[in-house]
Amino acid sequence: MARKKPAAVKPSDVLSIAVTFRRPSDNLGLTKFAGRLSAEAVSTFRPEPDHISQAINALQQQGFTVTGRGAMTLSMRGSRANFERVFGTKLVERTLEVYQGMPSAKIFFAPPDTAAWNPSPQLTDLIDDAYIQWPHIYMSERFPATGPSLYPPRVNYHHLRVPGDVVATLNVARVHRQGCTGRGVRVVMMDSGFAHSHPYFRENGYNTSVALAPGAAHDDRDGNGHGTGESANLLAIAPDVTFIGVKLDNEDTGGGASLLEGFQEAMQHNPQVISVSLGYDLVQPGPARKHLTTLPNSLKGLEAEIQAAVAAGVVVVFSAGNGHVSFPGMMPEVISAGGVYVDEKGGTFASTYASAFSSKIYSGRNVPDCCGLVGLAANHADYIMLPIEPNCEIDRAVGAHDGTAVDDGWGVFSGTSAAAPQLAGVCALLLQKRPSLTPAEIKSILRRTAADVDQGSANAASNGGTALTATPADDGATGAGLVDAFAAWQQA
Repeated sequence: MARKKPAAVKPSDVLSIAVTFRRPSDNLGLTKFAGRLSAEAVSTFRPEPDHISQAINALQQQGFTVTGRGAMTLSMRGSRANFERVFGTKLVERTLEVYQGMPSAKIFFAPPDTAAWNPSPQLTDLIDDAYIQWPHIYMSERFPATGPSLYPPRVNYHHLRVPGDVVATLNVARVHRQGCTGRGVRVVMMDSGFAHSHPYFRENGYNTSVALAPGAAHDDRDGNGHGTGESANLLAIAPDVTFIGVKLDNEDTGGGASLLEGFQEAMQHNPQVISVSLGYDLVQPGPARKHLTTLPNSLKGLEAEIQAAVAAGVVVVFSAGNGHVSFPGMMPEVISAGGVYVDEKGGTFASTYASAFSSKIYSGRNVPDCCGLVGLAANHADYIMLPIEPNCEIDRAVGAHDGTAVDDGWGVFSGTSAAAPQLAGVCALLLQKRPSLTPAEIKSILRRTAADVDQGSANAASNGGTALTATPADDGATGAGLVDAFAAWQQA
C-alpha cells in the first residue's frame, strides 16, 4: 500500500530574518560581494559594535524583535505585514519539496524573484540587507508509552549499538584507555532537541545541558527525536565533554529557530567544537536535482558567521547530506562528514545513502572530507540503535520498519546526521590532548589518518544521478575514508 503523502504545514506569519551589514571601508554589502567570501575576507565586513547597536535600535523602532547577535549578523523576528511595509515588498508562499529527512513539505514566505525592494530610509545606511530564512532540514532519513527502557530492543538484522559498537568500529576504545575522553572540551550541538531524561543518558552520567534558541521551547523535550539520538553518537565517542545542546524546535507551534539563530546561540557558549546534522539542499526545483551555482543571498549571513567562528578557532562539523547537495556541509572551512557502512564481517563500503559531490559554488571543494558510520539506502539507513524520546516523530516513523515499537524510546537510524557528531567527538578527543590545535590542523589530522575505503558507491542523487565510487586512496565517494580515532589521536 502506498504511503500517504503528509500534509504540508501552513507557514507562520512570524518571520525569522537574517540582517547583514556593509563593509566600513567601501560600503560594499556582504551579500553583494562578488568573490568567494573566505574566513580571511569575512573579517573586513565585521561591523563596529556601535553600528550594530544603532541598527538594533532602528529595527526595534520599526517593530522587529532582535533575537540573536553574532559577529557578522543579526537575527530578528517580525510579522509578514511589517516586513512588507518596512522593506517595500510583497511576500508569497514558497515550498521546499519533500525529500529525504523531510517528513512533510516545508512552506515559507519569501519575496518572489521579481519583487520590489524599497527599504525604509531609516535603515538604508545601517544595514546591507534583510533575508527571510529558509526552513532547515535534518540530515536523517527518519524523524511516548511511558518510561523507555535502559536496554534497547532486539532486532534481527546487522546494526550497531551505542556506545560499544560505535566506539569499537571507529577505534575509539584505545583512546579512552589512554585516559582521553574529551574531558574539559566544550562541544555544542544544534538540533531538534535533547530529551536527556531518557535512562540511557542518566545511567551513563553525561555532563549535558540545553539552551533554547530563539523561538524554541521545552528544554527537556524532543518532539522530533533527531537531536536526542544523534547526541548519543557524539557522547559515545567523547563521553566526558561538556555538552551543550542548542534546541531549535518548538513542539507547541511547529516552528522554532532558524539555523542562523541556532548558530548565533551556539557561539554564545564559547564552544571549541560545534556539531550540526542539518542544513539546506542547494538544488534547483525539479526531478533533475541540478546543483545551484551561486549561494542564495539568504544564506550568506550564515556563511559569514560560520567563517568567523572557524577564524576564531572553533572546529565546525556539518553533515555532508543524504543525497542532498548540502550547505553548509559544502563549505571549505567546515569538516564535512560523509558515510561509510561497515558490515558484520568488518568490510567497509561507501554508503549508498550518503552524499558525495563536487561543489559548484566553492570551486575545487569535494564533499565529504572523511566519514563516520552510515547505513545503506536499501534498508532506509537503519543502522545504529539510538535512544530517543518515546512516541516522538522518529519513534513513530522508524517503528514501522526497523523492528522497534512505535513508542518504546528507541530507533534504528543513521544518515550523515550520525556521522557528523561521531567526527565532532573525535575532534574533542584531539583537543583534550592538544588544545592549541587549529580547525585546519584537526581536519588535516582526520584526513591523513583515516582508513581508506575502496569499495561501494555514494548516493547518486547528490551528484546529478551519477554515483561517485570508492577507489584506493582519496576519492570522491568517501573523501579520505573512515575516521580512525586512535590513529588521529596519536598524530595530535
